[in-house]
Amino acid sequence: MSRRNIAATRGVAAEAMNANVIDPKLSEIDDEQARLRTWQALTSSLFVASRAKPAVARPNLVFRCFNLERALFFDHCTCAYDAERNLAQIVTQGVDHILIGLQISGMMQLTRPGSGTGVIRPGDVFVLDLAQSIKLATDGTSAVQICIPRRRFDDQTRRSGLRHMQILPSQSSPLFKLLADHLLNMRGCLSRAGSEQRNLLTSAALAICNAAFMPGYAAPSSLPVATAIEIKQFIEDNIQNSDLGIDLVRARFGLSRTPLYKLFENDGGIASYIRNRRLVRAMRLLAGVEGGPRQRVSSVAYACGYESEKVFSRAFRRRYGVNPRDVTRGGGGGPVQERSILLTSWIHDL
Repeated sequence: MSRRNIAATRGVAAEAMNANVIDPKLSEIDDEQARLRTWQALTSSLFVASRAKPAVARPNLVFRCFNLERALFFDHCTCAYDAERNLAQIVTQGVDHILIGLQISGMMQLTRPGSGTGVIRPGDVFVLDLAQSIKLATDGTSAVQICIPRRRFDDQTRRSGLRHMQILPSQSSPLFKLLADHLLNMRGCLSRAGSEQRNLLTSAALAICNAAFMPGYAAPSSLPVATAIEIKQFIEDNIQNSDLGIDLVRARFGLSRTPLYKLFENDGGIASYIRNRRLVRAMRLLAGVEGGPRQRVSSVAYACGYESEKVFSRAFRRRYGVNPRDVTRGGGGGPVQERSILLTSWIHDL
């Protein structure tokens, strides 16, 4: 390996990296394998990636991230690869963030067990929930993405407007076109913008994302959407109630099983939705995302509506692959490569 390659590889953590930007300048690393390893190390905070086929790791490989305090912005140009957001990452990070992206070139296939597949094409806006697993595959792609904590969204958007693996053509509505244009323009502006200008660009992005995914706007049938929002609010407010389930929701809202299931069809049914929200809340409590002292596993179980620690631990282990007592606060669940430490902390601290 040349001196230039060695210097570029070893210096990734510091080169072109300041308090707000991570830019390893991958195109300046001549050696293909060194360039690929550097890219894999950085993206490991989001996905575990591997080469999909023996295609050349394109010299214009790009991974640039801006810390906007309320969100992270990614400018990403990749080679052919397979990747997975796996349960280990979900467990160790314990975050509840939404990734909204604009596909610029290339196609990407999304797969999630039990949820089918989807294909992202150039011009599409897409949504990924970082609290849920997913597999990705592409022959090479370019995209810009913004990572936003779920709590930054308005109540209605947060509870009903954002769906994992949602794919929408940017030309399908004026608001999605506006969102696509804003994300694309942010890529060109952020490197030149000062602190105050970045803050304004971020505020605009958050406002547009909230507007574009507002359920009442995105769905022509407002009654089912409004009902789903009400039900999801009811579930969040009663997540600690062990009696929370289909029967309680039916009694509260006067719905039969069929229309209730249809409202939650995209979530795998209402029982699945309630179970997932209980476990996401438990993960946040165990990982310390919501602050406060560390809680006993039994206390977390009861706070999330489980009648016993044993039942809770079994459900948690089935979902995340680890025991609740093994979740590490602060997002540390094992060795993290030096080049991704900063990005990992940014994701956790949003």
